[in-house]
Amino acid sequence: MTRKLQLELLEHHPIRDTASGLNEPSGLALDRQGTSFYTVSDDTKIIFNLDLQGRIIPDSSFLINIKDLEGVAVTADDKMILAVQEESNSIVQFDIISRKEIQQIPLRTLKNYDQIAVYFNHKNQNKGLEGITINFNNNHIFVVKEGEPGLLIELDSKRETIINHCKLNEKHGFKHPRIKSEKLDFSGLSYDYTSDTIWITSDKGECLFHFNFVDKKVLNRLDLPRESDTQSKRVAKSEGIAFDPNNRRLYIVSERDCELYIYQLHDHNEAATNFDDGCQ
Repeated sequence: MTRKLQLELLEHHPIRDTASGLNEPSGLALDRQGTSFYTVSDDTKIIFNLDLQGRIIPDSSFLINIKDLEGVAVTADDKMILAVQEESNSIVQFDIISRKEIQQIPLRTLKNYDQIAVYFNHKNQNKGLEGITINFNNNHIFVVKEGEPGLLIELDSKRETIINHCKLNEKHGFKHPRIKSEKLDFSGLSYDYTSDTIWITSDKGECLFHFNFVDKKVLNRLDLPRESDTQSKRVAKSEGIAFDPNNRRLYIVSERDCELYIYQLHDHNEAATNFDDGCQ
């Protein structure tokens, strides 16, 4: 039986820093210790390191030579950052210590790309790769295509082979009470290695999907409240997500609001008070 979950909004923090170029946060990754985040901003050639309240840590943020990055992920050893570039549908690897770009890996160069090539032959270039995350149990990498159709893709740990993929459609539980399934889009990813499930954000849906990739089914859909009352408006443009399994906390960045939202995850029968019940 699937556990039904609820979110409690704990706090939120403005993270806009115009002087530094953090205007449109896109992607969010928690380091392995759970002490800081990495994020990128669409229009800025910087990888930002943030504390848990969303404040920039200047000494560990660094310039890069590429922009239009979207999602970010940190490897299990905290030595590398992986990011996706939507325009080229590539994975870009950075070394945290040297602060250098190591390589770019276009999706089309991977073995078995022919199995998903049809989904990328689309006129709308704004529906490419949007999010990335890593399964620390085997170091496999997941990337998500934003839409038309939404597509979750699993790569091997060496980033050489496409192992598996899944269309994010109604058949697999991607349903929404206000939006047709084919209109849903997908942005941030965060892998929960303690349960082998994936958290996926949706901009248009203003919600999270909790997805079991092995069984290919959605376990929960949770709305993202902007405030603590149950009638709150929802978070717009949720572009990044990071899940802390030790504290059962979800961190969301909004590109539109330039805010960091912090939620506590509860089982349905727990005594959480300030939540927005978005479960299905």
